Amino acid sequence: MALIPVFKPGTHTAVDGRKITFTLENCIDLAESYDPSLSEAPAVIGHPKLTAPAYAWAKSFEVKDGLVYAKLDQINPEFAEAYNAGSYKKRSLSIYLPDSPGNPKPGHYYARHIGFLGAAAPAIKGLPDASFAESDGEQGAAEFSMADEEFDENLISILANLRDLLIEKAGIASADLFLPQWRLESLRAISDRKQKEKEKMPQPLDASFAEQQAAIDAKNAELATREKALLEKEQTNKRAEFAAFADELVKSGKLLPAHKTTVVEVFMSLGSEPISFAEGDATVNRAPVDLIKKVLSERPAFMDFAEKSGADNDTKDSKERDDKQDPKVIADLAKKYQQEQADKGITVSISQAVEHVTKAKKQ
Repeated sequence: MALIPVFKPGTHTAVDGRKITFTLENCIDLAESYDPSLSEAPAVIGHPKLTAPAYAWAKSFEVKDGLVYAKLDQINPEFAEAYNAGSYKKRSLSIYLPDSPGNPKPGHYYARHIGFLGAAAPAIKGLPDASFAESDGEQGAAEFSMADEEFDENLISILANLRDLLIEKAGIASADLFLPQWRLESLRAISDRKQKEKEKMPQPLDASFAEQQAAIDAKNAELATREKALLEKEQTNKRAEFAAFADELVKSGKLLPAHKTTVVEVFMSLGSEPISFAEGDATVNRAPVDLIKKVLSERPAFMDFAEKSGADNDTKDSKERDDKQDPKVIADLAKKYQQEQADKGITVSISQAVEHVTKAKKQ
C-alpha cells in the first residue's frame, strides 16, 4: 500500500479554466468525507472517460503537513513499475465540488479519481514525488515540479528577450506590432497578482499549519478513544446480558453451575452475522447466539438448583422427629394399618400393628 501526495490548499485552475480556491478546511473535508464503500476513487492515466481502466484504488485520504495524501491499494504491478521509472511522476486530482451533479456526498468535497500524468502538466504544481514501494508508506524523494511563479518569470524573460531581438533586427515598430510592451507589462501584473495571492495562503511549514495539523491529530485521537470506550461498553453490556441468561438456565435446572462461564465465553466469541439453513419446509435465518439460546431454553430441566432456606429444612426435620415419638400419631397409624390388613382378610392384633408402624417410622 502506497501513501502519495495528490493535492494541497491554494487557488488552482481546473481543466475547464475555472479558478477555484481550496482552504485547508476544504482539504480536511475532502479527506474525511471519502468513503470507498460509497464511491471508490480509481487511479487512472490522465483524466479519461469512465470506461478507462483503473491501475489502483484509493483506500483513504488524509491531511498531513498541509498536503492531501492518498493511500493507494490494489496497485497494478506494471503501472507501479512505469511510475517508478518516471513515466507518470505527476498527479492531478479530480474533485466533486459540494454542488456538483453526481457527487456521492452532496454538500462535501469528494475525490472522483486520481490522474497520473506524463508529458501533460498537472493543475496542482509543487507536489513532491513519490514511488510505489513495498514499505510503510513513507514519502519518497521530495523533488518539486516547476511552480507557477517560476514558469511565469521564465516566460516573461523569454518574451522580453524576443522583443529586444525584434527591435534589433526589424525595428521598434515591428516589435510593437508582434510583441507590444504593454503585453509584457500585463503578464508581469498577472504574475505579481498571483504571487500576492499565494503569499496570503499559509505555507505547509507555517505555525498555522502546524497548529491545524495538531488539532486534526487531537481530533482523530479523541475519536479513536471514544470509539474504543463505546466498544468496551458494548462488550461489557453483552457479557452482562449473557451472564443473566446463563443464571436463568442454572436456576431452572437446564445448566450446571460449573458450565455457566463456558456458555458466556462461547456467546462472546460468536459473531452477529446471521446464518441460514433449512429446517423442514422453512428457511431459518438467525444469529448464532439466538439459535443457541433457543436450544438451551427449550431443553428439559434435569436438576433443581432452587434455593431452600435452612429454616424450612429444620422445621421439617423437627416435625418428623416429633411424629416418631407422638403416641397419638403412632396409635392412629396402627389402627389404620390394622384396618388395611382386615380388608385383605388378615387378622392383626393392635400390638402387632404398633410394632409394624414403629419399625416403619424408624427406617
